[in-house]
Amino acid sequence: MRERGSPLFRRHRPSWRAPVELLSFGLYFLCAVLLVLSRIGHGAISDARDGVVDLSAPLLEVASLPAIEARRAMERVELYMAAFDEVDRLKKENEELKQWEWRTKLLERKVAHLRSLLNAVEEPALVYATGRVIADARGPFVRSALINLGRRDGLRIGYAVINGDGLVGRTVDAGHSVARVLLLNDLNSRIPVLAGPAGVRGLASGDNSTELQLDFLPEGAALYPGDEVYTSGSDGVLPRGLRVGVVAGSLGAYKVRPYAELNSLDAVSVLFFDAPALTRADPPGASDGLGALSAAPVAGQKTATASAGLPMTVVPPPTGEQAQAER
Repeated sequence: MRERGSPLFRRHRPSWRAPVELLSFGLYFLCAVLLVLSRIGHGAISDARDGVVDLSAPLLEVASLPAIEARRAMERVELYMAAFDEVDRLKKENEELKQWEWRTKLLERKVAHLRSLLNAVEEPALVYATGRVIADARGPFVRSALINLGRRDGLRIGYAVINGDGLVGRTVDAGHSVARVLLLNDLNSRIPVLAGPAGVRGLASGDNSTELQLDFLPEGAALYPGDEVYTSGSDGVLPRGLRVGVVAGSLGAYKVRPYAELNSLDAVSVLFFDAPALTRADPPGASDGLGALSAAPVAGQKTATASAGLPMTVVPPPTGEQAQAER
Protein backbone atom coordinates (compact mmCIF):
# COMPACT_ATOMS: atom_id res chain seq x y z
CA MET A 1 0.00 0.00 0.00
CA ARG A 2 1.41 3.37 -1.00
CA GLU A 3 1.76 6.18 1.53
CA ARG A 4 -0.53 9.17 1.24
CA GLY A 5 2.42 11.50 1.15
CA SER A 6 4.08 9.84 -1.83
CA PRO A 7 4.61 11.84 -5.06
CA LEU A 8 2.23 9.59 -6.94
CA PHE A 9 -0.64 10.30 -4.54
CA ARG A 10 -0.02 14.02 -4.61
CA ARG A 11 -0.08 13.95 -8.40
CA HIS A 12 -3.61 12.49 -8.42
CA ARG A 13 -4.91 14.81 -5.61
CA PRO A 14 -7.31 17.52 -6.93
CA SER A 15 -5.79 21.03 -7.11
CA TRP A 16 -7.70 24.30 -6.29
CA ARG A 17 -5.13 26.74 -7.59
CA ALA A 18 -6.54 26.98 -11.12
CA PRO A 19 -10.10 28.05 -10.11
CA VAL A 20 -8.76 30.55 -7.58
CA GLU A 21 -6.42 32.08 -10.11
CA LEU A 22 -9.25 32.26 -12.63
CA LEU A 23 -11.52 33.95 -10.08
CA SER A 24 -8.81 36.46 -9.15
CA PHE A 25 -8.22 37.29 -12.80
CA GLY A 26 -11.93 37.79 -13.31
CA LEU A 27 -12.18 40.17 -10.32
CA TYR A 28 -9.16 42.18 -11.46
CA PHE A 29 -10.61 42.43 -14.96
CA LEU A 30 -13.99 43.54 -13.58
CA CYS A 31 -12.32 46.20 -11.39
CA ALA A 32 -10.38 47.48 -14.38
CA VAL A 33 -13.52 47.67 -16.49
CA LEU A 34 -15.44 49.46 -13.75
CA LEU A 35 -12.55 51.90 -13.25
CA VAL A 36 -12.49 52.72 -16.96
CA LEU A 37 -16.25 53.13 -17.08
CA SER A 38 -16.22 55.40 -14.00
CA ARG A 39 -13.65 57.62 -15.67
CA ILE A 40 -15.82 57.88 -18.76
CA GLY A 41 -18.67 59.31 -16.64
CA HIS A 42 -21.50 57.50 -18.37
CA GLY A 43 -24.94 58.14 -16.87
CA ALA A 44 -25.85 54.46 -16.64
CA ILE A 45 -22.69 53.72 -14.69
CA SER A 46 -23.39 56.58 -12.27
CA ASP A 47 -26.95 55.38 -11.70
CA ALA A 48 -25.77 51.82 -11.14
CA ARG A 49 -23.12 53.00 -8.70
CA ASP A 50 -25.64 55.07 -6.76
CA GLY A 51 -28.00 52.08 -6.64
CA VAL A 52 -25.24 49.87 -5.26
CA VAL A 53 -24.39 52.46 -2.65
CA ASP A 54 -28.03 52.75 -1.61
CA LEU A 55 -28.33 48.98 -1.31
CA SER A 56 -25.09 48.59 0.63
CA ALA A 57 -25.68 51.49 3.03
CA PRO A 58 -28.02 49.54 5.39
CA LEU A 59 -25.64 46.60 5.36
CA LEU A 60 -22.68 48.81 6.17
CA GLU A 61 -24.63 50.50 8.95
CA VAL A 62 -25.51 47.15 10.50
CA ALA A 63 -21.93 45.97 10.14
CA SER A 64 -20.63 49.09 11.90
CA LEU A 65 -22.91 48.71 14.92
CA PRO A 66 -20.60 46.28 16.78
CA ALA A 67 -17.65 48.62 16.35
CA ILE A 68 -19.68 51.61 17.55
CA GLU A 69 -20.97 49.73 20.59
CA ALA A 70 -17.47 48.49 21.38
CA ARG A 71 -16.12 52.04 21.25
CA ARG A 72 -18.91 53.26 23.53
CA ALA A 73 -18.22 50.43 25.95
CA MET A 74 -14.53 51.38 26.07
CA GLU A 75 -15.46 55.00 26.76
CA ARG A 76 -17.76 53.91 29.59
CA VAL A 77 -15.00 51.79 31.08
CA GLU A 78 -12.55 54.72 30.90
CA LEU A 79 -15.08 57.06 32.56
CA TYR A 80 -15.77 54.45 35.21
CA MET A 81 -12.06 54.07 35.96
CA ALA A 82 -11.61 57.87 36.05
CA ALA A 83 -14.50 58.14 38.50
CA PHE A 84 -12.45 56.28 41.12
CA ASP A 85 -9.61 58.82 40.85
CA GLU A 86 -12.13 61.68 41.02
CA VAL A 87 -13.72 60.20 44.15
CA ASP A 88 -10.31 59.90 45.81
CA ARG A 89 -9.48 63.51 44.92
CA LEU A 90 -12.81 64.76 46.27
CA LYS A 91 -12.32 62.83 49.51
CA LYS A 92 -8.91 64.39 49.99
CA GLU A 93 -10.23 67.85 49.17
CA ASN A 94 -13.14 67.35 51.57
CA GLU A 95 -10.74 66.48 54.39
CA GLU A 96 -8.69 69.61 53.69
CA LEU A 97 -11.83 71.75 53.62
CA LYS A 98 -12.92 70.32 56.97
CA GLN A 99 -9.57 71.32 58.46
CA TRP A 100 -9.87 74.82 57.04
CA GLU A 101 -13.43 75.07 58.35
CA TRP A 102 -12.22 74.18 61.82
CA ARG A 103 -9.43 76.76 61.61
CA THR A 104 -11.84 79.41 60.33
CA LYS A 105 -14.26 78.84 63.18
CA LEU A 106 -11.40 79.04 65.66
CA LEU A 107 -10.19 82.33 64.18
CA GLU A 108 -13.72 83.73 64.20
CA ARG A 109 -14.02 82.97 67.92
CA LYS A 110 -10.66 84.63 68.57
CA VAL A 111 -11.61 87.72 66.57
CA ALA A 112 -14.95 87.99 68.38
CA HIS A 113 -13.19 87.66 71.74
CA LEU A 114 -10.62 90.35 70.86
CA ARG A 115 -13.34 92.68 69.60
CA SER A 116 -15.22 92.29 72.84
CA LEU A 117 -12.04 93.07 74.81
CA LEU A 118 -11.24 96.15 72.72
CA ASN A 119 -14.88 97.27 72.55
CA ALA A 120 -14.34 97.68 68.78
CA VAL A 121 -17.03 99.24 66.64
CA GLU A 122 -18.09 97.31 63.57
CA GLU A 123 -17.46 99.03 60.25
CA PRO A 124 -20.71 100.01 58.54
CA ALA A 125 -21.56 98.26 55.31
CA LEU A 126 -21.23 100.39 52.18
CA VAL A 127 -24.32 101.19 50.14
CA TYR A 128 -23.82 100.87 46.39
CA ALA A 129 -25.65 101.24 43.11
CA THR A 130 -24.99 99.17 39.99
CA GLY A 131 -25.18 100.44 36.43
CA ARG A 132 -23.67 99.95 32.99
CA VAL A 133 -21.02 101.71 30.96
CA ILE A 134 -22.81 103.48 28.12
CA ALA A 135 -19.82 105.21 26.49
CA ASP A 136 -16.09 105.40 26.88
CA ALA A 137 -13.51 107.94 25.79
CA ARG A 138 -10.18 106.50 24.70
CA GLY A 139 -7.46 108.65 23.31
CA PRO A 140 -3.81 109.52 23.80
CA PHE A 141 -4.61 111.80 26.75
CA VAL A 142 -7.80 110.47 28.37
CA ARG A 143 -9.21 107.23 29.77
CA SER A 144 -12.74 107.77 31.07
CA ALA A 145 -16.20 106.25 30.79
CA LEU A 146 -19.82 107.30 31.13
CA ILE A 147 -22.19 105.26 33.29
CA ASN A 148 -25.99 105.40 33.48
CA LEU A 149 -26.03 106.54 37.14
CA GLY A 150 -26.28 110.15 38.25
CA ARG A 151 -27.44 112.58 40.91
CA ARG A 152 -30.93 111.15 40.87
CA ASP A 153 -29.44 107.85 42.11
CA GLY A 154 -27.60 109.56 44.97
CA LEU A 155 -24.24 109.63 43.20
CA ARG A 156 -21.69 112.33 44.00
CA ILE A 157 -18.27 113.31 42.74
CA GLY A 158 -15.44 111.26 44.23
CA TYR A 159 -17.28 107.97 44.75
CA ALA A 160 -15.28 104.80 44.07
CA VAL A 161 -16.34 102.69 41.09
CA ILE A 162 -15.69 98.93 41.13
CA ASN A 163 -16.67 95.80 39.25
CA GLY A 164 -16.41 92.11 40.05
CA ASP A 165 -12.61 92.14 39.70
CA GLY A 166 -11.62 95.23 41.66
CA LEU A 167 -11.35 99.01 41.60
CA VAL A 168 -12.10 100.63 38.25
CA GLY A 169 -11.78 104.34 39.06
CA ARG A 170 -13.81 107.12 40.65
CA THR A 171 -16.40 109.62 39.57
CA VAL A 172 -15.13 113.04 38.54
CA ASP A 173 -18.30 114.54 37.09
CA ALA A 174 -21.98 113.85 37.69
CA GLY A 175 -25.13 114.89 35.88
CA HIS A 176 -28.75 114.14 36.57
CA SER A 177 -28.76 110.66 35.04
CA VAL A 178 -25.16 109.97 33.96
CA ALA A 179 -21.73 110.33 35.50
CA ARG A 180 -18.18 110.31 34.19
CA VAL A 181 -15.67 107.87 35.69
CA LEU A 182 -11.94 108.56 35.63
CA LEU A 183 -10.31 105.17 35.08
CA LEU A 184 -7.26 104.00 37.00
CA ASN A 185 -4.97 104.10 33.97
CA ASP A 186 -5.82 107.70 33.04
CA LEU A 187 -2.88 110.08 33.03
CA ASN A 188 -4.56 112.20 35.74
CA SER A 189 -5.42 109.33 38.10
CA ARG A 190 -3.58 109.18 41.44
CA ILE A 191 -4.59 106.54 44.00
CA PRO A 192 -2.84 106.13 47.39
CA VAL A 193 -2.31 102.42 47.93
CA LEU A 194 -0.79 99.82 50.22
CA ALA A 195 1.30 97.07 48.65
CA GLY A 196 2.50 93.71 49.86
CA PRO A 197 1.98 91.87 53.15
CA ALA A 198 3.75 94.64 55.04
CA GLY A 199 1.42 97.33 53.68
CA VAL A 200 4.06 99.48 52.00
CA ARG A 201 2.59 102.89 51.19
CA GLY A 202 2.80 104.23 47.66
CA LEU A 203 0.93 106.03 44.92
CA ALA A 204 -0.54 104.22 41.93
CA SER A 205 -0.41 106.62 38.98
CA GLY A 206 -1.95 106.10 35.56
CA ASP A 207 -0.02 106.71 32.36
CA ASN A 208 -2.64 105.73 29.75
CA SER A 209 -1.15 102.22 29.46
CA THR A 210 -2.45 98.89 30.68
CA GLU A 211 -0.39 99.04 33.90
CA LEU A 212 -0.05 101.70 36.61
CA GLN A 213 3.12 103.30 37.90
CA LEU A 214 3.91 102.62 41.57
CA ASP A 215 5.66 105.74 42.86
CA PHE A 216 6.75 107.33 46.15
CA LEU A 217 7.76 104.06 47.78
CA PRO A 218 9.94 104.26 50.89
CA GLU A 219 13.59 103.29 50.55
CA GLY A 220 14.25 99.61 50.98
CA ALA A 221 10.65 98.63 50.33
CA ALA A 222 10.48 94.84 49.99
CA LEU A 223 8.02 94.11 47.19
CA TYR A 224 7.77 91.11 44.93
CA PRO A 225 5.82 90.43 41.73
CA GLY A 226 2.39 89.14 42.63
CA ASP A 227 2.01 91.08 45.90
CA GLU A 228 -1.50 92.45 46.28
CA VAL A 229 -2.14 96.18 46.02
CA TYR A 230 -5.19 97.79 47.67
CA THR A 231 -6.35 101.27 48.56
CA SER A 232 -5.03 102.86 51.74
CA GLY A 233 -7.82 105.38 52.29
CA SER A 234 -5.27 108.05 53.29
CA ASP A 235 -6.73 110.54 50.79
CA GLY A 236 -9.95 110.72 52.78
CA VAL A 237 -12.02 109.88 49.68
CA LEU A 238 -11.72 106.19 48.85
CA PRO A 239 -12.47 103.53 51.47
CA ARG A 240 -9.58 101.42 52.69
CA GLY A 241 -9.05 97.91 51.40
CA LEU A 242 -10.42 98.07 47.83
CA ARG A 243 -8.56 95.63 45.57
CA VAL A 244 -6.52 97.45 42.91
CA GLY A 245 -4.16 94.86 41.43
CA VAL A 246 -0.86 93.07 41.88
CA VAL A 247 2.74 94.25 41.83
CA ALA A 248 4.60 93.79 38.54
CA GLY A 249 7.99 94.87 37.26
CA SER A 250 11.26 94.84 39.16
CA LEU A 251 13.13 96.86 41.75
CA GLY A 252 13.24 100.52 40.82
CA ALA A 253 10.50 100.15 38.22
CA TYR A 254 7.58 98.67 40.11
CA LYS A 255 4.21 98.73 38.42
CA VAL A 256 0.68 97.67 39.28
CA ARG A 257 -1.29 95.33 37.05
CA PRO A 258 -4.98 96.11 37.72
CA TYR A 259 -7.38 93.30 38.46
CA ALA A 260 -10.11 94.95 36.39
CA GLU A 261 -9.98 94.80 32.61
CA LEU A 262 -10.28 98.52 31.97
CA ASN A 263 -10.59 98.19 28.19
CA SER A 264 -13.78 96.10 28.30
CA LEU A 265 -15.99 97.40 31.10
CA ASP A 266 -19.67 96.55 31.18
CA ALA A 267 -21.42 96.47 34.57
CA VAL A 268 -19.95 98.55 37.40
CA SER A 269 -20.98 99.50 40.93
CA VAL A 270 -20.59 102.86 42.64
CA LEU A 271 -19.80 102.82 46.37
CA PHE A 272 -21.53 105.54 48.40
CA PHE A 273 -18.68 106.47 50.75
CA ASP A 274 -19.23 109.98 52.14
CA ALA A 275 -15.87 111.03 53.54
CA PRO A 276 -15.20 114.54 54.95
CA ALA A 277 -12.90 115.42 52.05
CA LEU A 278 -15.59 114.41 49.58
CA THR A 279 -18.21 116.48 51.38
CA ARG A 280 -16.01 119.57 51.14
CA ALA A 281 -15.23 119.00 47.46
CA ASP A 282 -18.80 118.19 46.44
CA PRO A 283 -21.31 119.85 48.76
CA PRO A 284 -24.95 118.68 48.70
CA GLY A 285 -26.13 121.71 46.68
CA ALA A 286 -23.66 121.13 43.86
CA SER A 287 -26.25 119.34 41.75
CA ASP A 288 -28.20 122.51 40.95
CA GLY A 289 -28.12 123.65 37.33
CA LEU A 290 -26.21 120.67 35.92
CA GLY A 291 -26.65 119.88 32.25
CA ALA A 292 -26.09 116.70 30.30
CA LEU A 293 -22.62 115.18 30.11
CA SER A 294 -20.94 114.42 26.82
CA ALA A 295 -19.28 111.11 25.99
CA ALA A 296 -15.85 112.74 26.15
CA PRO A 297 -14.61 115.61 28.34
CA VAL A 298 -15.12 119.01 26.75
CA ALA A 299 -12.00 121.13 26.29
CA GLY A 300 -11.86 123.96 28.81
CA GLN A 301 -14.47 122.37 31.09
CA LYS A 302 -13.47 122.35 34.76
CA THR A 303 -14.05 119.09 36.59
CA ALA A 304 -14.52 118.99 40.33
CA THR A 305 -12.03 116.97 42.32
CA ALA A 306 -12.66 115.03 45.47
CA SER A 307 -9.14 114.35 46.66
CA ALA A 308 -7.23 116.84 48.73
CA GLY A 309 -3.85 117.49 47.15
CA LEU A 310 -4.33 114.89 44.35
CA PRO A 311 -5.11 116.23 40.84
CA MET A 312 -8.00 114.42 39.18
CA THR A 313 -8.90 116.66 36.25
CA VAL A 314 -9.64 114.79 33.07
CA VAL A 315 -8.77 117.66 30.70
CA PRO A 316 -5.48 119.49 30.12
CA PRO A 317 -4.88 122.50 32.37
CA PRO A 318 -6.03 125.88 31.03
CA THR A 319 -3.65 128.09 29.14
CA GLY A 320 -2.26 131.33 30.55
CA GLU A 321 -4.96 133.47 28.90
CA GLN A 322 -7.72 131.23 30.27
CA ALA A 323 -6.22 131.36 33.74
CA GLN A 324 -6.09 135.18 33.68
CA ALA A 325 -9.70 135.29 32.47
CA GLU A 326 -10.78 133.02 35.31
CA ARG A 327 -9.02 135.23 37.86
